[in-house]
Amino acid sequence: MAGLRLSSMPYYERWFVAGIIIGVLVGLGALSIYYLVVALSKLLLMAHVSLFPVTASQYRSELRWLLLMPAVLAAAFPLSYLAALALRTPEVGSDRVVRAYHRNLRLEANEAPAAALSSAIAIGLGGSAGMEGPASHVGAALAQLMSRVLGMSAEDRRRALAVGLGAGIGAIFKTPFAGALLSAELLYRRDVEPDVIYPAFIASSVAYAVYGSFTGFSPLLGLYVGPFRPLYLALFALEGLVAGGVAMLYPRALHGLSSWLRARLRNPLVRTALMGAAVGALVIVFPEDMGEGLSWLRALASGGQVPSLLPFALALALLPFSKILTTSLTLGSGAKGGVFAPGLDIGAFTGLAFGEALHLAMPKLFPDVVPFVVVGMLSTFGAASQAPISSMLMTVEMTGSLTLLPGEMIALAVAMMAFRGPALLKEQVESRALSPVHAGEYPIPVLRRVRVSEVPPRQVYVRQEAKVAEALSAITSSGLLSLPVVDRLGRVLGIVNSLDLRTADPEAPAIRYLRPEPGHVRPDSSLEEAVNMMSRTNSRYVIVEEDGRFVGIVTLDDVVKAYEREAAKGLAAPPG
Repeated sequence: MAGLRLSSMPYYERWFVAGIIIGVLVGLGALSIYYLVVALSKLLLMAHVSLFPVTASQYRSELRWLLLMPAVLAAAFPLSYLAALALRTPEVGSDRVVRAYHRNLRLEANEAPAAALSSAIAIGLGGSAGMEGPASHVGAALAQLMSRVLGMSAEDRRRALAVGLGAGIGAIFKTPFAGALLSAELLYRRDVEPDVIYPAFIASSVAYAVYGSFTGFSPLLGLYVGPFRPLYLALFALEGLVAGGVAMLYPRALHGLSSWLRARLRNPLVRTALMGAAVGALVIVFPEDMGEGLSWLRALASGGQVPSLLPFALALALLPFSKILTTSLTLGSGAKGGVFAPGLDIGAFTGLAFGEALHLAMPKLFPDVVPFVVVGMLSTFGAASQAPISSMLMTVEMTGSLTLLPGEMIALAVAMMAFRGPALLKEQVESRALSPVHAGEYPIPVLRRVRVSEVPPRQVYVRQEAKVAEALSAITSSGLLSLPVVDRLGRVLGIVNSLDLRTADPEAPAIRYLRPEPGHVRPDSSLEEAVNMMSRTNSRYVIVEEDGRFVGIVTLDDVVKAYEREAAKGLAAPPG
């Protein structure tokens, strides 16, 4: 009866009640992750190794214990993977929630404890990942469970996913306003979901109140009281360009290394153990890379330093890239955690290097590097996450001040212009019009709506070592005139054409007759882009690559079949 009454309420009344319930559940879920991480780190590490900022002298005294980190993480990463596997949740994080939203999938109740436990093991024992990813997953799973229990409609159950997603992130980062907007903004690269904004404001506020009641309400980076300096705006624009470049590198490394590791090390326990040892070796040199790093952000925002075995200047230059590498190895191995908190760390380290360079060159003009740390942090995060509005609001909420907002706006605008390539969340779609759940609402041509990955691409190619006879046989069997040549690392070297091979020595290496690759598309490209590429290259197929690796080919016949299949569903745009 309670569910029936809630479903029959008007929109605002219904979501006011549901938002409060979701907020309480999300706040408790975020607390469970926080205390699990703290308990594990205090129990096993912090007696000897600190996940929190230390002075250079403390770092030297702890170094002998840091030498144990390869063994600790070689055990922690497989445990994280097995915990998720045991609870039947192979994927943890915000990407899982975004995919569930767009594909109208159901998150099961077991996913909440799986996300919390598996991530806490990896993060609490020193892996480079964030608590916000599992918090968003836990929040979304609990929100959808609540919506089912209360008998809400299918559309409202889907909205609950997005509301729980943003509320979980907002609670962990103590940014309720930004968290509410993330519910609407993280789903798309160039759009927002307006229907979730109102319930997200309610849920995010309540989740923040619950979480902060136990962890405090101070801004994450402390209260910034520095003055606004208009002359810094040009430098913030330059910093935005640097941040945009680093933001491009992070998702490419994260997704590319993950694909490469899974292809080369197919045994997940071996993969997680080896990568755990590798991350453990890296944190000996860069202890800042351990854990989610939010405490390091607070230290840097207060003018703190970064201990390392390396000279200070070299450590500053390498820290953004070491954090990218340790995070990519942590999550690429199969250990669980979030991608956003490391993104903030990467941006903070980038801003620190930028600010210190200015300070060393002109100490009187630039006595304080903190503004550059904050602006670099949020510009990198905003570009990599493709959530610029929420990122700008985070500046205000994380610093408790409007002082740095103009600089952040300029830097982020430049970073967004510079950013190219995949975002942190692979399941983001370009706009509402291209989301499967909104397919019937927009008259979008089928070829523009359907992604290449939905075909899917065929694994048809010629090996780098193939002789002419083998290559010619593969081309003939495919019914095409040419095929791509792929090396052992999965890279496309070019193509070989049957016209060149027919007159060649059958025992000669086929690669001798290699032609340049005519072009390629990505799995998330539309079929319209694929057809345009075929037209430009005068070919009946197009090569599909992701992060420089061969995915397959899509032929014109594949496109026609996909079109017919979608048109039969009644999703084709009406004529005229």
